[in-house]
Amino acid sequence: MSKSKSFFSILLGLAAGTAIGMLYAPDKGWKTRARIRRAAENGYEDLKEDLDNLGTKVDEKTAEARETIKDLSGKLKEKAGAIKEEARAKLEEQLARLEEALKQAEKAAEEAVDDTEAPAADEQ
Repeated sequence: MSKSKSFFSILLGLAAGTAIGMLYAPDKGWKTRARIRRAAENGYEDLKEDLDNLGTKVDEKTAEARETIKDLSGKLKEKAGAIKEEARAKLEEQLARLEEALKQAEKAAEEAVDDTEAPAADEQ
C-alpha cells in the first residue's frame, strides 16, 4: 500500500473511532454533536491540506517529467543527426567506389573495342 493510501486509511480509522467513541460517551447530545462537528471540521482541514500537498507534488513531478522529456528529445535529435551524417558519408564513399568502378569498366570496354578493331585493320 502506498504511503498516501496508508495515511488516509489511518485518518479514516481515527475519524470513525472518534465518532463512535463520542456517540457512546456519557455526554449530552449537543456536546457530542459539537465534538463530532469539530472532529469532522478538523478532518476536513487535514484532508484539504493533504490534497494541496498532493497537488504540489504532482506539479513538481510533472515539471521533472517535462524536463526529462526535453533532455531526452535533445539527445535523440543529436543522435539522429550523427546517424544521418554517418549514413551520408557512407553513401558518398559508396558512390565514389561505384564511379571509379564505372570508369574502369568504360576503360576496359574501350580497350576491348580497340583490341577488336586492331586485327580487323591488319586484315585489310
